[in-house]
Amino acid sequence: MTTMHKGGVLVPVANPEGVAPLIAIALAASDPNDEPPPRVLALVRQASGHAGSTAPGAEMEAPAPAVLSAAIEYARARGVAIDAQAMRSNAPALDIITTARAAQVAWILLGYHRAASGGDTLGGVVREVFAKAKELPFSVGVFIQGTDRPFERVFAAIDAGPDGRAALDLGARIARKSRCKLRALLLSNDALAISSTQPESALVDMIHDARARMGRLFHTDVLTQRSRQQLFRQAPGRLLIVGKKFADEIGLPLDEVPDGDRCLIVVQGHPFKG
Repeated sequence: MTTMHKGGVLVPVANPEGVAPLIAIALAASDPNDEPPPRVLALVRQASGHAGSTAPGAEMEAPAPAVLSAAIEYARARGVAIDAQAMRSNAPALDIITTARAAQVAWILLGYHRAASGGDTLGGVVREVFAKAKELPFSVGVFIQGTDRPFERVFAAIDAGPDGRAALDLGARIARKSRCKLRALLLSNDALAISSTQPESALVDMIHDARARMGRLFHTDVLTQRSRQQLFRQAPGRLLIVGKKFADEIGLPLDEVPDGDRCLIVVQGHPFKG
């Protein structure tokens, strides 16, 4: 039995310079009619000598860090009041997951930070959040790079698996809110399902549902080759959403995305439908 979530987006933040694009994506992915506003969580490492993480919801005694103020001001300038909280933590991934479960969110949206050693392209916290969330009823998106400039089109590489459903869900959320077009790139292994007489296909159902909800804003194409080069060739827009499993398959290096203004989000879907 799965836990029914309230919906909404949890946005852990750490770097004031990375707040704008991350909060912009969170606002674009939120439905103000059906969900609470984005919940922003600033995690601040505890001073030495204080082992363990704080309890979920335990706020800092000191004033909120600059990153939290930056997030609040960014949202306020766009007419949105966000739920913001600062927390001391020595186990950020665990506290992110615990907060997400307590708030019953639909999404965790993280910013990407490369390790100082340069050897781990996922980063320790991001990798832990992916691992801990794998069997939980919310999806995770990692914003790799980009700016908060508006998007003209959104591209999402999708299949019928949990990551594909998450990529389509996030892409549809952003496209509907921004009133821009969403192009779904169907992964080549599923091309036969689209052209066959299998109306019960999960992927076909996903596409029909997206078309019913988005109308002319939604388009599909088949990714002709499962490769990094072909993916970027068929997704020339600024925002591209890719499932983590597929990103791993094609060796997508998270810190080396073509074009400085291209935005990339890598997502992991939860295993529960609905």
